[in-house]
Amino acid sequence: MKKIDTVLFDLDQTLLDKDQSLTSFANYQYEKFSLARYIPDKKNFIEKFTELNNIVMPKDEVYQKLVDIFNIEGSLCTGLLDDLNNNFHLNSVGFPGLHVMLETLKKGGYKLGIVTNGRDFYQRNKISALGISDYFNDVVTSGAVKIKKPDHAIFKIALSNLRSSSERCVFVGDSLKADVIPAKELGMLAILKSKEYSFTQPDAVCDDLADIPNIINRLSGL
Repeated sequence: MKKIDTVLFDLDQTLLDKDQSLTSFANYQYEKFSLARYIPDKKNFIEKFTELNNIVMPKDEVYQKLVDIFNIEGSLCTGLLDDLNNNFHLNSVGFPGLHVMLETLKKGGYKLGIVTNGRDFYQRNKISALGISDYFNDVVTSGAVKIKKPDHAIFKIALSNLRSSSERCVFVGDSLKADVIPAKELGMLAILKSKEYSFTQPDAVCDDLADIPNIINRLSGL
């Protein structure tokens, strides 16, 4: 095996705690737009907002569904969507150990990249809000390249940009389908971020970002 010199990461639910970020933003929108007029129980709105945003669909459709479900005044839909586009990143929450993990890998000489599905400005705003932009040598978003994971092509773009190869790369992500399986098919090592440790497809399973550098060292035979 060639020496590992590159680590690629997914963003949502890998580096960014998507559920906590969605909960924080839903709470903020409920108050900002006085949605108690339509939804007396804030918890109901937060739960449905989080549920719909964990389904792959355009954000305008998410809000249209929320308007329909809760009988919210239709004219608010545009304002809610614009607010999401402009301000969601301000509610970004990273998983514990995020900065320490990236600092350790950077000091270890690894080239670091992100490969994420999502609109380019939206994903980059979240990365910036987490304060981690400077750790990464490259960020590839599906919105920018018009290719989505698990398509192998988006992974190859990142490897090309970083002048690396799959044999020298570890991919870290939370999805078997979108992250682990295509990474393994390309010849990368793969770490699944998960609380469930029974999976056999990845080379390692980890739920604590602080453990990632040690796992990579072990996979490298160091």
